[in-house]
Amino acid sequence: MKAIQIAIPELISLVGVIEHAQERIAQLSDADGGTIARASGTALVPSLYARAGLALVKGVDSIPLLADEVGLLEAAVINLESYQGNEVVLCAGYQLLNDFANRDDDSYPLCSVHGILIFAGDAEDPASDPAKPSLM
Repeated sequence: MKAIQIAIPELISLVGVIEHAQERIAQLSDADGGTIARASGTALVPSLYARAGLALVKGVDSIPLLADEVGLLEAAVINLESYQGNEVVLCAGYQLLNDFANRDDDSYPLCSVHGILIFAGDAEDPASDPAKPSLM
């Protein structure tokens, strides 16, 4: 399994796009909550926040984003077009998709730490590196 690297500011923008898509779809659709979650990508948000938290603890400044998760962003952007999404949010979504598409060749191997995806090279214990601060 491989993923592209996304920076924390990109994560914040991605979550903003997904949350706006969820809001617009919920306002203008009579679909059930599960359908809205799939159409907007909101089910992805908790795992992204978990990855960001682990990255913070590990002292790294990027998190993995899987290819099918980029597909969820794409679906959210397309649905925002259909559900009269904010133009600024749509532009942010398209910019993210463009940026992520340019990283397709830059994928990195992953591993799981406590059930949370992280890049394999970032999985080392921060306590073993005296230059990195530890919470212990």
